[in-house]
Amino acid sequence: MPSQEQDRVLPAALRAWAETLPELAADVVVDADLTRPYLHVSVAVAPDRLGLLRSRVWEWAYEAGLLDEERQDIVMATDEALSNAMEHAFPAGNGELTLFAARDRLARAVHVIVSDNGTWAAPLSRAAGRGMGLAMMDQLADVFDLHHDERGTTVVLRWASQASV
Repeated sequence: MPSQEQDRVLPAALRAWAETLPELAADVVVDADLTRPYLHVSVAVAPDRLGLLRSRVWEWAYEAGLLDEERQDIVMATDEALSNAMEHAFPAGNGELTLFAARDRLARAVHVIVSDNGTWAAPLSRAAGRGMGLAMMDQLADVFDLHHDERGTTVVLRWASQASV
């Protein structure tokens, strides 16, 4: 969890959210460089919001100075994480998800976190032409971490940054 010194740096809403996350995700938030462009948004689950969130991720990645290829991988993997949260965590459609994207303080990597307060649903069978999203996120990101418990599901994605800072 954030130290007292880091608490002063994190905005209150971001700090409060980080305290609800699994340790790896909370560490990502604490280590984020908030002096550079970052994205932190919580939204009610609604499939019609996916396009807006995808655009926000693309804009953040551009403002953060990421290369075009990096932006494409980040947007695609993040869109999959968001889609999974909306479709699988909330079968009744009621719930909230949070998206966070930032560079780390050393500008060596970029991270994306997607968390929800829904329920875990096991991946669907690939025989049905579905259930490939987790493998896709794993292939697109340098690091893919999935954590689910009674609080919900959290996906952490990490890419080593090739772009100059």
